[in-house]
Amino acid sequence: MQFELDRLTEYTAEALLNELTRVAAVLQEQALTKSAFDIHSRVSASTIQRRFGGWFEALERAGLTSRYVGKVVSEKQREQPSRHMSDEELLSELVRVSDKLGKKSFTREEFEDHSDATYTVIRSRFGGWKPALERVGLSISNSGRRYTDDECFENLLNVWTKCGRVPKHDEMANAPSVVGPKAYVRRWGTWNRALHAFVERVNSETGLELVAAPGVEVEVEDNKLGAQDAKSKPPEDVRTIRLGLRYNVLKRDNFRCVICGTSPATSLECKLHIDHIVPWSRGGKTVLENLRTLCEPCNLGKGDKV
Repeated sequence: MQFELDRLTEYTAEALLNELTRVAAVLQEQALTKSAFDIHSRVSASTIQRRFGGWFEALERAGLTSRYVGKVVSEKQREQPSRHMSDEELLSELVRVSDKLGKKSFTREEFEDHSDATYTVIRSRFGGWKPALERVGLSISNSGRRYTDDECFENLLNVWTKCGRVPKHDEMANAPSVVGPKAYVRRWGTWNRALHAFVERVNSETGLELVAAPGVEVEVEDNKLGAQDAKSKPPEDVRTIRLGLRYNVLKRDNFRCVICGTSPATSLECKLHIDHIVPWSRGGKTVLENLRTLCEPCNLGKGDKV
């Protein structure tokens, strides 16, 4: 009968890393979690963590990061450099990130992606995330809001045409987007499926293949028609301009105002509207031939004139 100790004979860094490697081989392709390690190992996972400063750090030393599952604690999170910042410096950092992102509301994830400060320090210093933002004239991001499919598609159209190509997942976190990328993943499962759903929607309303286009921030002509009226009438007899039809008009007009030629490509302040040539209030139809692209000043100047 062979007797074996159920513990290591030494606890040097090399011995601990060798034990990590041995257990990883026993578990083969499974994730190397602390609980699984404790079942098969001759040393506890807590000992490993204390020696190397964390479970991920230990797996990294052993070349086993591919077997790690869980949240990686960053150097910034461990060191918490913002703890040494004054209140004024933290508030200035909020303003700086706002200016960098080009918007007055952003999520705490966006803040930490662009700052050395952390959400946790901001919250504890000012009694919450919202009070801190209010101190510098900013507002809470509405990224947690539940958006409808239509709102998600409207937002994606804005970003798609602004980029001039299929937007990337991370670009949905920046202006002009008001719906964050996580909302699309929650709704459709993956970012790629969200894009497919958008393309299918636009194609079904235009009958044309969707093609990426030059950038534009779209603002739709005043739309106050009730949902019930929109459903009970043919599309050409309602003021609502469908998503696919708006895209078709913008594409036809090269994403620029047909009166003055202004476009978002040449002016960051340019906002394009879809206008009824013969006003809807005067019997104009919501069809491609009666729609055109106007910038905001030209559209507001026109009013209900033909």
